Amino acid sequence: QYHHVYRFVGSVDGVTVARCAEKLTEWSRMSPGCPIEVIFHSPGGGVIPGLALFDFLRGLSDDGHYVTTGATGMAASMAGILVQAGDHRWMSAEAWYMIHRAAFMAVGKTYEIEDEVQWVKRIEKRIINVFTARSTLTASKIKRNWDRKDWWLDSDQCLDVGLVDEIRGAR
Repeated sequence: QYHHVYRFVGSVDGVTVARCAEKLTEWSRMSPGCPIEVIFHSPGGGVIPGLALFDFLRGLSDDGHYVTTGATGMAASMAGILVQAGDHRWMSAEAWYMIHRAAFMAVGKTYEIEDEVQWVKRIEKRIINVFTARSTLTASKIKRNWDRKDWWLDSDQCLDVGLVDEIRGAR
Protein backbone atom coordinates (compact mmCIF):
# COMPACT_ATOMS: atom_id res chain seq x y z
CA GLN A 1 0.00 0.00 0.00
CA TYR A 2 2.71 2.51 0.95
CA HIS A 3 4.66 1.66 -2.18
CA HIS A 4 1.52 1.95 -4.34
CA VAL A 5 1.55 -1.70 -5.40
CA TYR A 6 -1.86 -3.30 -5.88
CA ARG A 7 -2.16 -7.08 -6.17
CA PHE A 8 -5.15 -7.97 -8.33
CA VAL A 9 -5.87 -11.62 -7.53
CA GLY A 10 -8.92 -13.42 -8.84
CA SER A 11 -11.53 -12.88 -11.51
CA VAL A 12 -12.11 -9.60 -13.30
CA ASP A 13 -15.64 -8.50 -12.42
CA GLY A 14 -17.53 -5.44 -11.29
CA VAL A 15 -16.58 -5.89 -7.63
CA THR A 16 -12.85 -6.54 -8.11
CA VAL A 17 -12.55 -3.74 -10.67
CA ALA A 18 -14.34 -1.28 -8.37
CA ARG A 19 -12.12 -2.30 -5.43
CA CYS A 20 -8.97 -1.80 -7.52
CA ALA A 21 -10.11 1.54 -8.96
CA GLU A 22 -11.08 2.77 -5.49
CA LYS A 23 -7.63 2.04 -4.04
CA LEU A 24 -5.78 3.48 -7.04
CA THR A 25 -7.95 6.61 -6.91
CA GLU A 26 -7.04 7.01 -3.24
CA TRP A 27 -3.33 6.74 -4.04
CA SER A 28 -3.69 9.12 -6.97
CA ARG A 29 -5.36 11.77 -4.82
CA MET A 30 -3.03 11.38 -1.85
CA SER A 31 0.15 11.24 -3.96
CA PRO A 32 -0.46 12.94 -7.32
CA GLY A 33 1.90 11.66 -9.99
CA CYS A 34 3.20 8.77 -7.87
CA PRO A 35 4.26 5.60 -9.65
CA ILE A 36 1.58 2.90 -9.42
CA GLU A 37 1.99 -0.82 -9.98
CA VAL A 38 -0.76 -3.39 -10.49
CA ILE A 39 0.24 -7.06 -10.39
CA PHE A 40 -2.27 -9.48 -11.91
CA HIS A 41 -2.76 -13.13 -11.04
CA SER A 42 -6.09 -13.74 -12.69
CA PRO A 43 -8.00 -16.22 -14.84
CA GLY A 44 -9.67 -13.23 -16.54
CA GLY A 45 -13.33 -12.46 -16.42
CA GLY A 46 -15.77 -9.86 -17.67
CA VAL A 47 -14.82 -7.92 -20.77
CA ILE A 48 -16.84 -4.80 -19.98
CA PRO A 49 -15.61 -4.33 -16.38
CA GLY A 50 -12.12 -5.21 -17.62
CA LEU A 51 -12.16 -2.60 -20.36
CA ALA A 52 -13.37 -0.06 -17.80
CA LEU A 53 -10.29 -0.85 -15.67
CA PHE A 54 -8.06 -0.71 -18.77
CA ASP A 55 -9.32 2.80 -19.53
CA PHE A 56 -8.92 3.77 -15.87
CA LEU A 57 -5.28 2.62 -15.81
CA ARG A 58 -4.53 4.47 -19.05
CA GLY A 59 -6.20 7.54 -17.54
CA LEU A 60 -3.87 7.38 -14.54
CA SER A 61 -0.96 7.35 -16.95
CA ASP A 62 -2.42 10.34 -18.79
CA ASP A 63 -2.68 12.12 -15.42
CA GLY A 64 1.06 11.78 -14.83
CA HIS A 65 1.33 8.48 -12.98
CA TYR A 66 3.85 5.97 -14.30
CA VAL A 67 1.79 2.77 -14.39
CA THR A 68 3.57 -0.56 -14.23
CA THR A 69 1.60 -3.74 -14.78
CA GLY A 70 2.84 -7.23 -14.01
CA ALA A 71 1.72 -10.83 -14.20
CA THR A 72 2.44 -13.67 -11.81
CA GLY A 73 0.93 -17.13 -12.06
CA MET A 74 -1.31 -16.34 -14.97
CA ALA A 75 -2.72 -13.39 -16.83
CA ALA A 76 -5.45 -15.10 -18.78
CA SER A 77 -8.08 -13.64 -21.04
CA MET A 78 -9.11 -10.18 -19.73
CA ALA A 79 -6.16 -10.10 -17.32
CA GLY A 80 -3.81 -10.36 -20.29
CA ILE A 81 -5.48 -7.35 -21.86
CA LEU A 82 -5.16 -5.45 -18.58
CA VAL A 83 -1.41 -6.11 -18.44
CA GLN A 84 -1.22 -4.16 -21.71
CA ALA A 85 -2.46 -1.00 -19.93
CA GLY A 86 0.91 -0.42 -18.25
CA ASP A 87 3.57 2.04 -19.33
CA HIS A 88 5.96 -0.76 -18.38
CA ARG A 89 4.83 -4.40 -18.44
CA TRP A 90 6.55 -7.35 -16.79
CA MET A 91 5.89 -11.02 -16.25
CA SER A 92 7.37 -13.46 -13.78
CA ALA A 93 9.52 -16.18 -15.31
CA GLU A 94 7.09 -19.02 -14.60
CA ALA A 95 3.86 -17.15 -15.37
CA TRP A 96 1.50 -17.89 -18.24
CA TYR A 97 -0.43 -15.59 -20.53
CA MET A 98 -3.59 -16.60 -22.39
CA ILE A 99 -5.33 -14.92 -25.29
CA HIS A 100 -8.66 -16.04 -26.70
CA ARG A 101 -11.72 -14.72 -28.41
CA ALA A 102 -14.35 -12.89 -26.39
CA ALA A 103 -16.94 -15.17 -24.81
CA PHE A 104 -20.52 -14.17 -24.09
CA MET A 105 -23.74 -15.93 -23.22
CA ALA A 106 -26.38 -14.92 -25.73
CA VAL A 107 -29.99 -15.56 -24.83
CA GLY A 108 -33.10 -14.27 -26.52
CA LYS A 109 -34.78 -14.01 -29.86
CA THR A 110 -32.78 -14.66 -33.02
CA TYR A 111 -32.39 -10.97 -33.87
CA GLU A 112 -31.23 -10.22 -30.31
CA ILE A 113 -28.56 -12.92 -30.55
CA GLU A 114 -27.49 -11.63 -33.97
CA ASP A 115 -27.18 -8.11 -32.52
CA GLU A 116 -25.07 -9.41 -29.65
CA VAL A 117 -22.79 -11.33 -32.02
CA GLN A 118 -22.17 -8.12 -33.97
CA TRP A 119 -21.41 -6.27 -30.73
CA VAL A 120 -18.97 -9.00 -29.62
CA LYS A 121 -17.19 -8.77 -32.97
CA ARG A 122 -16.77 -5.01 -32.40
CA ILE A 123 -15.31 -5.72 -28.96
CA GLU A 124 -12.92 -8.28 -30.47
CA LYS A 125 -11.67 -5.63 -32.91
CA ARG A 126 -10.85 -3.38 -29.95
CA ILE A 127 -9.06 -6.22 -28.18
CA ILE A 128 -7.02 -6.94 -31.29
CA ASN A 129 -6.18 -3.23 -31.53
CA VAL A 130 -4.86 -3.27 -27.95
CA PHE A 131 -2.59 -6.23 -28.65
CA THR A 132 -1.34 -4.96 -32.02
CA ALA A 133 -0.65 -1.48 -30.62
CA ARG A 134 1.36 -2.82 -27.67
CA SER A 135 3.25 -5.73 -29.30
CA THR A 136 4.73 -6.95 -32.55
CA LEU A 137 1.72 -9.21 -33.12
CA THR A 138 -0.38 -8.64 -36.21
CA ALA A 139 -4.14 -8.93 -36.32
CA SER A 140 -3.88 -11.94 -38.64
CA LYS A 141 -1.47 -13.74 -36.27
CA ILE A 142 -3.80 -13.12 -33.32
CA LYS A 143 -6.84 -14.33 -35.26
CA ARG A 144 -4.97 -17.41 -36.49
CA ASN A 145 -3.83 -18.35 -32.97
CA TRP A 146 -7.00 -17.61 -31.01
CA ASP A 147 -9.52 -19.07 -33.43
CA ARG A 148 -11.43 -21.90 -31.72
CA LYS A 149 -8.86 -22.33 -28.95
CA ASP A 150 -7.07 -20.71 -26.04
CA TRP A 151 -3.61 -19.44 -26.98
CA TRP A 152 -1.20 -19.97 -24.06
CA LEU A 153 2.18 -18.21 -24.08
CA ASP A 154 5.02 -18.54 -21.59
CA SER A 155 7.09 -15.59 -20.41
CA ASP A 156 9.79 -16.03 -23.08
CA GLN A 157 7.20 -16.06 -25.85
CA CYS A 158 5.53 -12.94 -24.40
CA LEU A 159 8.86 -11.12 -24.34
CA ASP A 160 9.65 -12.25 -27.89
CA VAL A 161 6.42 -10.79 -29.30
CA GLY A 162 6.48 -7.66 -27.14
CA LEU A 163 3.54 -8.42 -24.87
CA VAL A 164 5.83 -7.65 -21.93
CA ASP A 165 8.94 -5.50 -21.59
CA GLU A 166 10.70 -7.58 -18.95
CA ILE A 167 10.79 -11.02 -17.33
CA ARG A 168 11.34 -11.03 -13.57
CA GLY A 169 12.46 -13.88 -11.38
CA ALA A 170 14.88 -16.76 -11.35
CA ARG A 171 15.20 -19.27 -14.14
